[in-house]
Amino acid sequence: MNIKNKIEKSFPLIKIEGNEIQKTLYFNIGKVKVFPGQFYMLNYTGCQKPISVSHYSDDIVGFTIQDRGECSKKMINAKVGEYFGLTGPLGNGFDTKNANNSLIIGAGIGSAPVSFLFSQLQKNTKQVIALFGGRSFQHIEYLTELFSENLKIKFYTDDGSYGEKGFVIKDLDRILNENRFDSCYICGPEKMMAITIDKLKDKVNNVEISMERYMKCGLGLCGSCAIDDIGLRVCEDGPVFSYKETISLTKEFANYHRDGLGIIIR
Repeated sequence: MNIKNKIEKSFPLIKIEGNEIQKTLYFNIGKVKVFPGQFYMLNYTGCQKPISVSHYSDDIVGFTIQDRGECSKKMINAKVGEYFGLTGPLGNGFDTKNANNSLIIGAGIGSAPVSFLFSQLQKNTKQVIALFGGRSFQHIEYLTELFSENLKIKFYTDDGSYGEKGFVIKDLDRILNENRFDSCYICGPEKMMAITIDKLKDKVNNVEISMERYMKCGLGLCGSCAIDDIGLRVCEDGPVFSYKETISLTKEFANYHRDGLGIIIR
């Protein structure tokens, strides 16, 4: 990786979109090679978090952030004109070079990186079906701008406030029976990803997931995001991993993770 990507740079916040639950923050970072699945370390008033890229076009990068704690709450309440420290792009993105017929599945805040992927695949005239799910309309509001009558997108909400009521993979069996995919890209809660993979691993050759782990540095130095039994760092070796080549080798996936103190949370 280019060492320049690991140097924090300051940029003013130029636009905010969203609601009280989650917002997308936009910055003009100029011409940068940003790939779907990559992330930045965002630093705001001494509070730092890894955030996946949900948008990059015409020099403008966007980060969709959900209110999930003290740090993220501060970030989504920032004002236009305030400065953030951005380090990135970091990590490895999704591999789409052989993707011609793809299935994208995003749940919760995990929809953010795969929504960026969806936009890029559409630009390259790839055939793609996308399934996005969230607790309510407010949790997926930013995704609705992707919708078009000629695009194959389905939305699901737990409370039925938008799209179909139910879990994001409620129709997965039918979709797999009606279509043939060469690639599937997934991001969301690990239990959801595990159930999804169990349904499609024998039907789709290339299955890739985006992992979330606690990160202190995001630069591959501290080891806090390492996957225990295979020793790979999510920040440096991921956050996107091949299921068949990597994730299938670990017992950690969908079973537990470590918090900021290194304590196992099941």
